Amino acid sequence: MTRFTVRAITPEGGSRIFTREADDERQLTVQLIGENLTPIRIIEQDGSLNDLLSRPVTLNRRIPIRDVALFCEQIGTMVGSGLNIEQALQVVSRQKGNRPSARMARHLLPRIQAGGPLSDALDIEVGMPRYLPSMIRAAESGGRLAEGLETAGRYLQRQASTRAEIANALTYPVIVLVTVMIALLIVLTVVIPGFEPIFAGEEHRLPGMTRFVLWLSDLAVNHAITSLLWMGAILAIGFLLYRRSVRFGDWVAASIMRLPPVRIIDQLNVSRVLNVLGMLFQSGVEASEAVLLAAQAAGSRRLRVALEGASRKLREGGTIGTTLGAIYVIPDETCALIEVGEHTGELGKTTLRAAQLLERDTSEQLERMLALVNPLAIAFLGIVVGLVVGGVMLGILSINQLALRS
Repeated sequence: MTRFTVRAITPEGGSRIFTREADDERQLTVQLIGENLTPIRIIEQDGSLNDLLSRPVTLNRRIPIRDVALFCEQIGTMVGSGLNIEQALQVVSRQKGNRPSARMARHLLPRIQAGGPLSDALDIEVGMPRYLPSMIRAAESGGRLAEGLETAGRYLQRQASTRAEIANALTYPVIVLVTVMIALLIVLTVVIPGFEPIFAGEEHRLPGMTRFVLWLSDLAVNHAITSLLWMGAILAIGFLLYRRSVRFGDWVAASIMRLPPVRIIDQLNVSRVLNVLGMLFQSGVEASEAVLLAAQAAGSRRLRVALEGASRKLREGGTIGTTLGAIYVIPDETCALIEVGEHTGELGKTTLRAAQLLERDTSEQLERMLALVNPLAIAFLGIVVGLVVGGVMLGILSINQLALRS
């Protein structure tokens, strides 16, 4: 499927910019008209530099994930109490103040009144998590909207808590690193040039560490713009090679995949996909269709393409456990648990359980990794200070020794 950037007029008269996948532009146009949207512009995203430059510039209007979680729990509780989705949205929209949940309800209500399902209304809402419509669509297909909304709300709360923990853990290291970089810039551009006359004419006799510090100072003072231009050119060439060369792109992706933070992010993506997949299985959706729908919840294009390929293999007669096991980021133990559920007839339950176990294991790895960040930041500070101060002091001592000998 191809991803498109869409600009459309909503039923209430507002303008929306969002992304959507479809087989071609004609099919996407029909889908948008069926959702009471009037498409103004549809642009295929081919990943080229021209495509990136031609995309409309939009402000970051992402809704805080805690607010989305609260909204899902509120609507899910009301629907579970007997209200239909339109009545629940009307109740939430009448909340006093400018609460995010009330604003979301007011945006979604006209689309529901026009006859569209909640999942499609969420799909075009700006700022929503990309995987939320897939989770709600899974609940709608099985007639378990209230349970699906509450499950989505709890999952989003866990995601919000994880993000808050990461932000709190990274605050101190980020402050340390920014302070170090500012101090290093001041030392290289102001302090070190004051020592250069002392070493004039004796550079060849200086220790290697001192010459390195003097070179960094000269680079920061006299060649900063040239260095930035070279760095920008190298990054631009690397980006073009990544987009144009399949072999180079695969090598970069494989190298990045070896980094622990990237592996953790991929595992969080897999747990999100498995949550959606488990809900689809419990709703009675056929396996290949369920995997194709769950692919929409993938946070990376690479994983989404792999899941779409797995859906095709399932239609050809492959088993779920074996097919998912061939995907590069899904752990073997997770696939084994899903395979057990396939054989016992509890596929939905075991898939959700596998998602929970993977999410818990990933959270533990994340906590261990974050615990190392503070010591690494302090070690980096010590290395930088030691390099600069040591380089200057060694140079002064070496000059003094040469003067005494002469």
